[in-house]
Amino acid sequence: MATAKKPAPKTTSRTKDGVFEPFSIDEVPWNKLPGSTRFRLLGRYGGGSQVGVGIDVLRPGQYSNRFHFHLREEEHILILKGSATLFLGEGKYLMRERDYCCFPAGQRAGHHLYNHTKANCIFMTIGDNKPDDIAVFPRTGKARIRATGKVVPMSEV
Repeated sequence: MATAKKPAPKTTSRTKDGVFEPFSIDEVPWNKLPGSTRFRLLGRYGGGSQVGVGIDVLRPGQYSNRFHFHLREEEHILILKGSATLFLGEGKYLMRERDYCCFPAGQRAGHHLYNHTKANCIFMTIGDNKPDDIAVFPRTGKARIRATGKVVPMSEV
């Protein structure tokens, strides 16, 4: 007897009529980068292309991403559950549930979160999706140019 195939998971909230409808965040598939957080790209799933919105789960002992800043994109984070340490420039800040931080475009202070606790930290990210953005990684002296995908020495940006 043949088994029924599971339908492919939806990749957007778009209906057959082309309308992006409301959805539960639980419908959005998880993504993962090696050694990083699990995240759901809510904005993309809902049809957004200019503003990214996501939900990230940062496990104990993990960093959210590489220490970085953006030259043309603005980022925001809001802690929804748990807590983490925000590394921002030379400073460290304890961020707890309902704490928020904005990283304005061009602010030359690298940032990332580290989960220093024994429980997951869940946070929302919001930011521009600029095709001409340049992400700078000050600890490595490198920058990534989104338009070309190239990683170059910071001296070239």
